Amino acid sequence: MELSRRRFAQLAGTAAMAAPQLRGQQAPITAQQVIERIQKNAGSAWLTESADTVKAGDPSAIVTGIVTTAMATNAVLMRATDEKANFVITLEPTFFGRADAPLADDPVSAAKMDLIRKNGLVVFRFSDNWRTRRPDPFAIGLARALAWTKYQVGDDPTRYDLPGLTLGALADSLAKRLSARAGIRVTGDPKTQVKRVGLLPGASTLAATMKALPACDAVVAGETREWESVEYAQDTVASGQKKGFLMIGRVMSQDPGMDVCAEWVKSLVPEVPVKWMPAGDPYWRPTL
Repeated sequence: MELSRRRFAQLAGTAAMAAPQLRGQQAPITAQQVIERIQKNAGSAWLTESADTVKAGDPSAIVTGIVTTAMATNAVLMRATDEKANFVITLEPTFFGRADAPLADDPVSAAKMDLIRKNGLVVFRFSDNWRTRRPDPFAIGLARALAWTKYQVGDDPTRYDLPGLTLGALADSLAKRLSARAGIRVTGDPKTQVKRVGLLPGASTLAATMKALPACDAVVAGETREWESVEYAQDTVASGQKKGFLMIGRVMSQDPGMDVCAEWVKSLVPEVPVKWMPAGDPYWRPTL
């Protein structure tokens, strides 16, 4: 049946008005499609032999929102659900160990899996490949959280020249900026003057401390072995050198790096909201 000119114009007009609305709508995206975009844009060849896989949930699920975090604790998972986000990207294990699988006959693991299942969550571990990003996203994120970006030395995100302050004042500033409920552990004289600072977010080795400490007045580390880097820093101070070594905790030092991750994922997945959800300080200290 032929259309009259008037009817044709009416239909064309309706289509023209609907077109902008259709263009403004984003097609649904699945968790697997998000993962594929992450893999494709990681910046280097994807490490296939890694921990970076789906740990729980259905990868074919339609994503309603994305949350990045250093650790997918139950508290983070529940906050994600409250935010209508069902795809959680976590740096550290969800199930308490290197295997990152629910522990057999364990009620805590079972309850966590039940929480994930009931709320239709998908949990994806993004650790080994995110750590290969350059420049170091964890140092960049931690410096941002501390408002140190403008003090960066050259193009090295692990080195900062701060306005002069004491080691004690530096510890206080770290605790305030990072909302450290349990405080900051410090080796060194609190009156030591500090200007040059090195960052070692996450878990660091003795070799990393030995490289950073001579060039800095203080090193801010995430997590180290006490009988390696901490003892080395203690003996350095005992030898008469004016140095400081501060430990802020693994999760607290890495969490801001997952804010950097959220910004990056947001550029890859414009279809849904993407938000950083810090795990926060897992410890607290009683009032003395």
